[in-house]
Amino acid sequence: MGFGIALAGGGTRGAAHVGVLLALNEAGLYPSAVAGASAGSIVGGLYAAGIPAKRLQHILLSLSRSGRELIDPDIKGLLLALVQLLTRRPVTMQGLVKGDRLERFLCSLTGGKAMHDLSLRTIIPAVNIRTGETIAYTNTLAGVRPLPRVRWSTEAPLCRAIRASCAFPAVFRPVTRDGGCLVDGGLTDNLPVNLLLAAGVPQVLAVDVSEEYEPPETEGVIEIVSHSLTILTTRMREYVARGEALLLHPRLPEKAGLLTFREMAGCMQEGYRQTKEQIPLIRALFASSAG
Repeated sequence: MGFGIALAGGGTRGAAHVGVLLALNEAGLYPSAVAGASAGSIVGGLYAAGIPAKRLQHILLSLSRSGRELIDPDIKGLLLALVQLLTRRPVTMQGLVKGDRLERFLCSLTGGKAMHDLSLRTIIPAVNIRTGETIAYTNTLAGVRPLPRVRWSTEAPLCRAIRASCAFPAVFRPVTRDGGCLVDGGLTDNLPVNLLLAAGVPQVLAVDVSEEYEPPETEGVIEIVSHSLTILTTRMREYVARGEALLLHPRLPEKAGLLTFREMAGCMQEGYRQTKEQIPLIRALFASSAG
């Protein structure tokens, strides 16, 4: 099948994935499968939809200037939550951000494609918080082997699957679909190497955009979310230790965080530069898969 690429979540640090794809494609290396969680699902899903890495670069550069326009705070929900707190009633608010603008943006880019419309093997995980199982959205079930607490599905619009995979609890509203309440796929598979291996992909390049773990300076919501993703990705690195994947962990700008849109261009540049440096190693390992 060739080699697959697993793209980790990490908020706006995920812009580095575009730089990685640019460097790989320039070297004549094209993944035959892609799996992405959270921010990785955006880059991976758009790439699988047929958007070339070069165009993704232009899209990300535009978002570095205007990305905050995609954040739609749930003002009514916040006000209702405040009233509920003051009156000692259960708080029904599901997330600080509605996510509707992000989904419309993704749908416009993907042209309404469904998962089963994609030709490139694609896997986008989301988590059903009602059952705790992972819903692995994919374009084909061929060659897929069962995994504990993972349900594979080919039935979803691509933009909806990406939106669900990006719905970090308490930050974005969950997505209601397939009888479940779906949230960020990074909760169980932030670096979804295991899903590619289960789909029969023999060689995986895993791209980790998380920060090296350090105790948070504050205990605000953004710091908590960012450090939670780092812990989850660190645990996924055991696949690399067992020799099932090659890990690429670009060092990104120190100021790059979960929602630092202004740092996206720098993250993309570093992803590109550091992947270029590793091309000889990647080519040596995946030479038989290039094409």
